[in-house]
Amino acid sequence: MKIEKIRQELKKRITEKRYIHTLGVEEKAMELAKKYGADEEMVRIASLLHDVAKNMSVQELVDIARKNFSNELTENDLEIVEILHGFVGSLMAQCEFGIENQEILEAIKYHTIGKKDLGIVGKIVYIADAVEKNRDYPNVEYLRKCVENDLDFGIIEEIRLKVEYLEKCGGKLHKNTLEMKEWLEKERGEEIEKYK
Repeated sequence: MKIEKIRQELKKRITEKRYIHTLGVEEKAMELAKKYGADEEMVRIASLLHDVAKNMSVQELVDIARKNFSNELTENDLEIVEILHGFVGSLMAQCEFGIENQEILEAIKYHTIGKKDLGIVGKIVYIADAVEKNRDYPNVEYLRKCVENDLDFGIIEEIRLKVEYLEKCGGKLHKNTLEMKEWLEKERGEEIEKYK
């Protein structure tokens, strides 16, 4: 599907505020794709479609996720509403937008929780979603600098800060997120110690 067609379709499905965020994610993701040598077309499509299911009702998201992703999502996971739109969005990308590329679908599916062995497209969409220019929260500038220095270190720091925040407010973290952090730390080890 052509990029312009995806944009037109998105405008019908999500709010204006969400569309502005999506364009911010696309812009940041494209910067990172150029910097870190990822396939730009794949990154563009994944970043545009990452929130395609965001404006669905909670009940719709839960029902679709329960029906299609029970092998990955527990009943407890279904209560973490913020993660469901990624899973449902990957299904929509495949069924309604004709996306068959597994790396693009994986990037959409895991853009909120990440996962061990996530590919470069998935890593970029994951962190671009967190640090795009419209995001405004404590430490976002710090995370933007981290990502500019090293993609993996930026992700590790984003997860570390997310864990701290969720512990303070009693929020839930999906196990994939910690597994991704541990995997990246193990993979990169001493290489990223210099940034700490």
